Amino acid sequence: MNILEVLHQNQHMQGFTTDPERKYMYWSFTDSVVKTNYNNTMIAQTHVTGGHLGDIAYYEGKLYASFLGNALPGHAWDDWTAFKIYVYNADDLSLDHIIDMPICDEMKANACAPDDQYGFMAIDGVTFGRDTEGNTKMFVACALFSEERFHNQILLQLSLDGTFEKRHLFPTGNQVYGIQTLDYDWDAGEFWFTTYGGSLPFQAKETLYCIASDLKTVRAKYRYSSPYGLFCLGGGKYLACAIGGKNGNTQGYAFECDEAWFASGKKPQDIFEELSGKSTD
Repeated sequence: MNILEVLHQNQHMQGFTTDPERKYMYWSFTDSVVKTNYNNTMIAQTHVTGGHLGDIAYYEGKLYASFLGNALPGHAWDDWTAFKIYVYNADDLSLDHIIDMPICDEMKANACAPDDQYGFMAIDGVTFGRDTEGNTKMFVACALFSEERFHNQILLQLSLDGTFEKRHLFPTGNQVYGIQTLDYDWDAGEFWFTTYGGSLPFQAKETLYCIASDLKTVRAKYRYSSPYGLFCLGGGKYLACAIGGKNGNTQGYAFECDEAWFASGKKPQDIFEELSGKSTD
């Protein structure tokens, strides 16, 4: 099996995607975006400052990455000051334009107030897929505060130019920081998202979810954690993630799997080491 990888990055991996022809892989790390071919040769790389990148998506020759502006001095590390989508040219990773997310500023302004129903903390994933009318839209995943009343995961639906249209809520239970990676399966018409595992009594134990095309129904959920990257290849195949190293020299890996693996009870890191013969220490 071909193990796809990126080595020697400064901070940990946030997500990955491919082009439709499966010629290139695109990887997001906390402070960088990397392009490789399927032989793991680096083609291009760019860095960001002043914030935190999240998951990444490819659409019509562009890469879309969620971005959070760093907290002000003296504030909590997750008191983010900006919510944006960075759009890169897929050829050379030059920055094409930036999409502002005023809906996120509105939700943050009311976050954790007595009447707040969302618990919005951040954005941490982006993908393109069909809405319930069959139109292609941009979807952005929200990260949430860890409180029992915030029990719906949230996707923001936007037009292709980034204009907010509506929220979609999924009753999957509270998760640590909410959704981490997001992707759309064009073959099945389903959304997949991953989360961290919860440790509080009211938090869900499942960490991987499939949402049906009605954007309401949780079709499947698994205790399979792939929060640093999940990509739908189509035909019932997926790329799951593994990571390694420490800040200053981190690695990101992607390997092919199918849905049966999600119910195996094995950890992705252990599966990766079995497949590759590599240790991620």
